[in-house]
Amino acid sequence: MSEPSNQRWGFSEGVIGIGVIIFVLGVFQLGVWLLTPKTRLAVVGEKPKATNNCKQIILCLKQYAKDADGFYPDNQRSDLLSANQVFRELFKQDIIFDERIFDCPNSVFATDNDIGSSPKFEKALMPGECHWMLLKHQSENAHGSTPLVIENSLNTTWPPRWDVSPQAGTKRGRAWKEHVIIVGRMDGTVTLEKLLPDGTLDWYSPNNLGPDGKSWIDTLTPEQIAKLGYWDIEEK
Repeated sequence: MSEPSNQRWGFSEGVIGIGVIIFVLGVFQLGVWLLTPKTRLAVVGEKPKATNNCKQIILCLKQYAKDADGFYPDNQRSDLLSANQVFRELFKQDIIFDERIFDCPNSVFATDNDIGSSPKFEKALMPGECHWMLLKHQSENAHGSTPLVIENSLNTTWPPRWDVSPQAGTKRGRAWKEHVIIVGRMDGTVTLEKLLPDGTLDWYSPNNLGPDGKSWIDTLTPEQIAKLGYWDIEEK
């Protein structure tokens, strides 16, 4: 008569055990969200947040291109002199009203989300408020793997280079701890790219290749490659 009772007790113990596990996980999750914003962000992941911001920027650029014959805001614009100014055109065209997508976790370049007023939005992306750089003078006709939006680098000339030293910290041109950089491409994909030992990107890595197995850079003439460069960020 005691055997069924023991079986029932074992089942109850199992239910209680599962309940305890769920409770502990719930407490842990609550603890994460009670942390300070910066600490919480580190716990849930900084790279996904940065990757999503880069994707949003590319979507905004593509929205702009729909009404600009496939070109991005810097097309034939001699008055635009920085990534901040080029991206500000997205606000002027009522494509975006929140500048926080131009942030990146653990970066010294952070926005205050004060964009000023229409039509100039003169306070959008002020110096020190834009983490991302933009490849100059591109259009929707470019190769899909072209690195359109990248994290700020040490230089604006070709090729871009980042600091992979242990002392890089959060300053300009820093790479992530694993020596990777977030790169947003013309086709809208955003990937983490491993840097070479000298801090440059390998343009023949798999993400840089098209269906034909050739790199996007192989579609350019030597003259076009010589003109490659990124719009610089404005520092304080």
